[in-house]
Amino acid sequence: MYKKIMRVITLIEEVVLALASILVLGLTFGNVVARYVFHHSWGFAEEIVVAVFVLISLLAAGVAAGTGDLVNLALLPDHVGPGMKKVLKVISTIIGVIYSLILAWQGLGRVTADHTFSPILHISKSIFWSFVVIGGISLALHFIENCIDFCSRDLEGKGDKAS
Repeated sequence: MYKKIMRVITLIEEVVLALASILVLGLTFGNVVARYVFHHSWGFAEEIVVAVFVLISLLAAGVAAGTGDLVNLALLPDHVGPGMKKVLKVISTIIGVIYSLILAWQGLGRVTADHTFSPILHISKSIFWSFVVIGGISLALHFIENCIDFCSRDLEGKGDKAS
Protein backbone atom coordinates (compact mmCIF):
# COMPACT_ATOMS: atom_id res chain seq x y z
CA MET A 1 0.00 0.00 0.00
CA TYR A 2 2.84 2.39 0.90
CA LYS A 3 4.48 1.70 -2.45
CA LYS A 4 1.27 2.56 -4.34
CA ILE A 5 0.89 5.82 -2.45
CA MET A 6 4.54 6.65 -3.08
CA ARG A 7 4.12 6.03 -6.82
CA VAL A 8 1.41 8.70 -6.91
CA ILE A 9 3.46 11.09 -4.77
CA THR A 10 6.53 10.53 -6.94
CA LEU A 11 4.53 11.17 -10.10
CA ILE A 12 3.24 14.44 -8.65
CA GLU A 13 6.77 15.39 -7.57
CA GLU A 14 8.16 14.64 -11.03
CA VAL A 15 5.49 16.82 -12.67
CA VAL A 16 6.21 19.64 -10.20
CA LEU A 17 9.95 19.24 -10.85
CA ALA A 18 9.46 19.41 -14.61
CA LEU A 19 7.20 22.47 -14.41
CA ALA A 20 9.49 24.18 -11.90
CA SER A 21 12.51 23.54 -14.12
CA ILE A 22 10.69 24.99 -17.13
CA LEU A 23 9.71 28.03 -15.05
CA VAL A 24 13.29 28.59 -13.90
CA LEU A 25 14.60 28.15 -17.44
CA GLY A 26 12.01 30.54 -18.88
CA LEU A 27 12.54 33.22 -16.24
CA THR A 28 16.32 33.00 -16.45
CA PHE A 29 16.35 33.10 -20.25
CA GLY A 30 13.82 35.95 -20.31
CA ASN A 31 15.86 37.89 -17.78
CA VAL A 32 19.02 37.48 -19.86
CA VAL A 33 17.20 38.68 -22.98
CA ALA A 34 15.69 41.61 -21.08
CA ARG A 35 19.09 42.59 -19.70
CA TYR A 36 20.98 42.47 -22.98
CA VAL A 37 18.30 43.61 -25.40
CA PHE A 38 16.35 46.12 -23.32
CA HIS A 39 19.07 46.93 -20.76
CA HIS A 40 16.57 46.29 -18.00
CA SER A 41 16.60 43.32 -15.66
CA TRP A 42 13.55 41.55 -14.28
CA GLY A 43 14.03 41.94 -10.56
CA PHE A 44 11.18 39.61 -9.76
CA ALA A 45 12.82 36.77 -11.70
CA GLU A 46 15.64 36.37 -9.21
CA GLU A 47 13.21 36.18 -6.28
CA ILE A 48 11.17 33.46 -7.93
CA VAL A 49 14.16 31.51 -9.27
CA VAL A 50 15.90 31.35 -5.88
CA ALA A 51 12.71 30.16 -4.15
CA VAL A 52 11.91 27.59 -6.84
CA PHE A 53 15.50 26.29 -6.75
CA VAL A 54 14.95 25.40 -3.09
CA LEU A 55 11.85 23.43 -4.07
CA ILE A 56 13.66 21.74 -6.97
CA SER A 57 16.66 20.80 -4.83
CA LEU A 58 14.65 19.29 -2.00
CA LEU A 59 12.08 17.47 -4.16
CA ALA A 60 14.82 16.07 -6.40
CA ALA A 61 16.73 14.90 -3.33
CA GLY A 62 13.56 13.19 -2.11
CA VAL A 63 12.98 11.42 -5.41
CA ALA A 64 16.65 10.37 -5.47
CA ALA A 65 16.39 9.06 -1.90
CA GLY A 66 13.41 6.94 -2.93
CA THR A 67 15.29 5.25 -5.74
CA GLY A 68 18.51 4.86 -3.76
CA ASP A 69 20.32 7.33 -5.98
CA LEU A 70 20.95 9.96 -3.32
CA VAL A 71 24.66 10.43 -2.74
CA ASN A 72 25.85 8.31 0.15
CA LEU A 73 28.96 6.76 1.60
CA ALA A 74 28.91 2.98 1.31
CA LEU A 75 32.19 2.38 3.12
CA LEU A 76 30.69 0.18 5.84
CA PRO A 77 27.92 -1.57 3.87
CA ASP A 78 30.44 -2.70 1.25
CA HIS A 79 32.40 -4.65 3.87
CA VAL A 80 29.66 -6.38 5.88
CA GLY A 81 27.29 -9.26 5.34
CA PRO A 82 23.66 -9.01 4.21
CA GLY A 83 22.23 -9.05 7.74
CA MET A 84 24.42 -6.20 8.88
CA LYS A 85 23.66 -4.29 5.66
CA LYS A 86 19.99 -4.38 6.61
CA VAL A 87 20.79 -3.09 10.11
CA LEU A 88 22.93 -0.27 8.68
CA LYS A 89 20.15 0.57 6.20
CA VAL A 90 17.59 0.86 8.98
CA ILE A 91 19.95 3.03 11.04
CA SER A 92 20.70 5.31 8.08
CA THR A 93 16.98 5.53 7.32
CA ILE A 94 16.19 6.53 10.89
CA ILE A 95 18.90 9.22 10.77
CA GLY A 96 17.66 10.45 7.37
CA VAL A 97 14.04 10.58 8.52
CA ILE A 98 14.98 12.43 11.71
CA TYR A 99 17.01 14.96 9.68
CA SER A 100 14.16 15.38 7.20
CA LEU A 101 11.55 15.90 9.89
CA ILE A 102 13.76 18.44 11.66
CA LEU A 103 14.13 20.24 8.33
CA ALA A 104 10.35 20.21 7.83
CA TRP A 105 9.76 21.33 11.44
CA GLN A 106 12.21 24.22 11.10
CA GLY A 107 10.59 25.21 7.82
CA LEU A 108 7.17 25.10 9.48
CA GLY A 109 8.51 27.31 12.25
CA ARG A 110 9.63 29.82 9.62
CA VAL A 111 6.28 29.62 7.84
CA THR A 112 4.46 30.58 11.02
CA ALA A 113 7.02 33.10 12.31
CA ASP A 114 8.08 34.97 9.18
CA HIS A 115 5.47 37.63 8.50
CA THR A 116 7.67 39.56 6.09
CA PHE A 117 7.21 39.95 2.37
CA SER A 118 9.62 39.56 -0.51
CA PRO A 119 11.16 42.90 -1.49
CA ILE A 120 10.09 43.01 -5.14
CA LEU A 121 6.93 40.93 -5.51
CA HIS A 122 5.65 41.60 -1.98
CA ILE A 123 4.68 37.93 -1.61
CA SER A 124 4.64 36.47 1.87
CA LYS A 125 7.95 34.75 2.54
CA SER A 126 6.02 32.02 4.32
CA ILE A 127 5.08 30.71 0.87
CA PHE A 128 8.75 30.26 0.06
CA TRP A 129 9.43 28.67 3.47
CA SER A 130 6.66 26.17 2.77
CA PHE A 131 8.92 24.74 0.06
CA VAL A 132 11.30 23.64 2.85
CA VAL A 133 8.42 21.92 4.65
CA ILE A 134 7.34 20.13 1.47
CA GLY A 135 10.92 19.08 0.75
CA GLY A 136 11.51 17.77 4.26
CA ILE A 137 8.35 15.68 4.15
CA SER A 138 9.27 14.40 0.70
CA LEU A 139 12.71 13.36 1.91
CA ALA A 140 11.30 11.54 4.95
CA LEU A 141 8.73 9.63 2.90
CA HIS A 142 11.29 8.60 0.29
CA PHE A 143 13.88 7.50 2.89
CA ILE A 144 11.22 5.18 4.30
CA GLU A 145 10.26 3.99 0.82
CA ASN A 146 13.86 3.14 -0.01
CA CYS A 147 14.34 1.25 3.24
CA ILE A 148 11.18 -0.79 2.62
CA ASP A 149 12.35 -1.57 -0.92
CA PHE A 150 15.82 -2.53 0.31
CA CYS A 151 14.52 -4.84 3.02
CA SER A 152 11.89 -6.46 0.77
CA ARG A 153 14.45 -7.10 -2.01
CA ASP A 154 16.64 -8.76 0.57
CA LEU A 155 13.74 -10.94 1.76
CA GLU A 156 12.80 -11.89 -1.79
CA GLY A 157 16.39 -12.90 -2.53
CA LYS A 158 16.76 -10.54 -5.45
CA GLY A 159 19.98 -9.04 -4.18
CA ASP A 160 20.29 -5.45 -3.21
CA LYS A 161 21.21 -2.09 -4.53
CA ALA A 162 23.79 -0.32 -2.39
CA SER A 163 21.47 2.02 -0.45
